[in-house]
Formats: sequence, structure tokens, C-alpha cells
Amino acid sequence: MSLLPEPPLQPEKLHSLLEQTAADGPLSGPSYAYRGATIDCHKGGHVCRLMMPDHPLHGRGFGSVGTITPLVDLWVDERQLPKYMRVVPKVR
Repeated sequence: MSLLPEPPLQPEKLHSLLEQTAADGPLSGPSYAYRGATIDCHKGGHVCRLMMPDHPLHGRGFGSVGTITPLVDLWVDERQLPKYMRVVPKVR
């Protein structure tokens, strides 16, 4: 065990962690597993939903897989969201 933090994964290694789990998932588009998250997309893959219970954006739909994976990386590696982003609680 080292006292130094693990270096961040290189982009090519992160990409290899993205695994398509279904071509026709719950939102009628592709679904993916990525670093403990499930990403379900609508047909065309342009709007996807992040499913990761401990992530502040859990259950929200936005962007494509390429938009969501960096948010998962930042959360897994640093438990942070980008500085420009604030989470507003869902209205029930």
C-alpha cells in the first residue's frame, strides 16, 4: 500500500473499460457498463441516462456516452463534479 494516490487512468485505458451490455436496452438504445455505472441511451445514442446510485446525477438523462463517462471518471477518482456544475434536487 502506497501513501501516494494512484495516477489517473490514461484515456485509452478508460475507453477499454466502456462495455456495451445491450444493443436495445431499457430506453430502446444501447446500454453500457462503465466503472460501476450503467449508461442507458435512447435510440441513436445521443441522449443517455446515468445510473450510479452514489453519483449526484443518478437517474438523470443528458448528453451522450462521451459526455457522461468523464463525469463518472471525475466522481470515481475524486468524488467531485466539474466546478461549473451544480446539482439541483429533483422535484417530486
